[in-house]
Amino acid sequence: MPNAHPTRPNRFVFVLFDGFSNMVLASALEPLRAAKGQPNGPDITWAICTITGEPATSSSGLVITPETSLGDVKPSGGIDYLVVISGYGMRDQINAKTRARLGYAAQHARHVVGLDTAAWILASCNMLNDKSATIHWQELDQFAEHFPDVKVSRDRFVQDGKMITSGGASTVMELMLHIITDQFGPAVAFDVSNMFVYDAENQYRLTRGADRIDGPGTEFLRRALNLMLAHIEEPIALKSIAKQVGCSMRSLDRVFHDNLQMAPGKYYQMLRLGRARDLAGATDLPLSEIAFQTGFKSAATLSRAFSQSFGMTLRSIRSKRGFALVTSPQPDLTN
Repeated sequence: MPNAHPTRPNRFVFVLFDGFSNMVLASALEPLRAAKGQPNGPDITWAICTITGEPATSSSGLVITPETSLGDVKPSGGIDYLVVISGYGMRDQINAKTRARLGYAAQHARHVVGLDTAAWILASCNMLNDKSATIHWQELDQFAEHFPDVKVSRDRFVQDGKMITSGGASTVMELMLHIITDQFGPAVAFDVSNMFVYDAENQYRLTRGADRIDGPGTEFLRRALNLMLAHIEEPIALKSIAKQVGCSMRSLDRVFHDNLQMAPGKYYQMLRLGRARDLAGATDLPLSEIAFQTGFKSAATLSRAFSQSFGMTLRSIRSKRGFALVTSPQPDLTN
């Protein structure tokens, strides 16, 4: 869904160290991929590198061949997020080249992020002196003892100025959704979150997501979102939604604007258009059937709404898969 915040290019540079966790890397990278993949999604680019350009081996033996070495990353274009990921063995990975290349890149980065055990590496490079930071829970005590100048926190993730640190995979997902919220708006973060945890109400009640939708009236919002998600093919009136969640239309409108910077009717339409986009990209259904499955009266109505909202056509999405998008089933001419 289009984000509510003005967009600017955001460049992420990932630096992998041997022993990194596959789950941590996926938890950091997949939310960015999901955000970027939305129609008119944020302008996000990323690069995977290592200090020397040599392949990095994960804790489970998966070998990742980087695009380049950190020394060859050109900081002239700006690095928005320098993301360092390490796991087991981080104590043995500190050397002069690591300090020099990380230090140089960090000078040119708007934010420096240490995931899993990478806070140890950042602290060894004197980047966390007098700053609050956290690390994987198994290393917290030794981290505090080894780096007395760091204000060690047990929070799930910590930001102190440009320095951001987080623990293991579950906290990394939270952090990335927090970053997406901050950079691209809560509506984008909510849609990304829903790609990994579908139930809009329970994911927040069970604190499986970041604190993007949490405040006065948001219980109404979560219930309304669940109703919308459950009624894509046969949309229900906003008045009915407000009644079922137990609030007035005015309250429903206010809570959507406060949390998602969007009117409830617009958000509901965007959910349906998002489903239409997915069907167009993943199936060979005719446009008339896609319109039916997403609650639009006709193919023409769907096409017009999609183009107005996303600045592109469903045909352009379908064409990437190599077949035409038709408005009705085509006759078999082979007989």
